Amino acid sequence: MEAIFKAMDLNNDGKLSMEEIQLGYDKHFGTPIDDEEVKRMFKEIDADGSGTIEYSEFLMATMNESALVSQEKLRAAFKMFDKDGSGTISKDEIKEALGGLDEKIVDDIIKEVDSNGDGEISFEEFEKMMSKMVSITAVPST
Repeated sequence: MEAIFKAMDLNNDGKLSMEEIQLGYDKHFGTPIDDEEVKRMFKEIDADGSGTIEYSEFLMATMNESALVSQEKLRAAFKMFDKDGSGTISKDEIKEALGGLDEKIVDDIIKEVDSNGDGEISFEEFEKMMSKMVSITAVPST
């Protein structure tokens, strides 16, 4: 992110003006941005109201965007299991999605993930399970 910010900061003052955003956005993100979108962006990102976007504001905005994208991907994965759109994943939906798993394995999955004991997996329970899986599979840095 720092490299993108520096590349967009044409006058090297450590801040991005509306003009620098417009000039650099298409080059670095692959899409042009119109005046109204830049104004909306500044309203959301320019936390101190300075009329420029400092690196800390830029970084915070891109981190928030990444979190939003991750949340959308998680919802999409949940919907792949929740075939009937009920907002929960049932035992039958797990069996259908994972293709003929043994009944005991499906029961074990539900028992492990279903923290409120209702026999189904809510989005919140799914999200917790996925977070645990990500932390377990994350490779520690050395």
